[in-house]
Amino acid sequence: MIGSLRGRVARVEEEWVVLEVGGVGYQVHLHQRALAQMQAAKEEVTLQIHTSVREDAISLYGFVSPEELVLFRHLLGVERIGPKAALAILSRSDWQGLVEAIAQENFDLLAAAPGIGAKTARRIVLELKGRVESLRAVPGAPVAASVGALGERAVEALAALGFPAAEARRAVALELADSSPDAGSERTIEVLVRDALRRLAPSGNGRLS
Repeated sequence: MIGSLRGRVARVEEEWVVLEVGGVGYQVHLHQRALAQMQAAKEEVTLQIHTSVREDAISLYGFVSPEELVLFRHLLGVERIGPKAALAILSRSDWQGLVEAIAQENFDLLAAAPGIGAKTARRIVLELKGRVESLRAVPGAPVAASVGALGERAVEALAALGFPAAEARRAVALELADSSPDAGSERTIEVLVRDALRRLAPSGNGRLS
């Protein structure tokens, strides 16, 4: 099972990209907003991966954050929502906006996705409203902060240690925001993870709140 891929964007098509990793090109399906980001990518990118295995094909679906991947998998759990429909929904807004739309019963945003409609939008809200609460932003914490390539690796490391992806991202974003401008070029992944862990530790003074 592929959990994530890091590499160079070698090709961008209407619904997918080819991500070159170690000399191997992986075809990865993306939503439209992510495809626009890949068009502008100048450096290596990291994508969180969902692998779909069927009798006739193995398909990879990529996401720019762990939270997007979690939301995508929630959407797949809704009756009659397949990967294509889930990507269409993710194309409508960032994951925070979609989570809030579900939590606030904003049917219009969901129904605007191609192939969804009002009836399916209501079913999505009904089935997912309680399940997406863990993805909602903590009041006062930065939302979807850009953490850069080093930060993304730190988020992945913290998630591998068992911390929720949303909390890990906020801890990394806060740590980077509090750092001096000169620290970024010298900071290692080990140091960033260590410092972010202090914010995540229940007894730490920097607890997210």
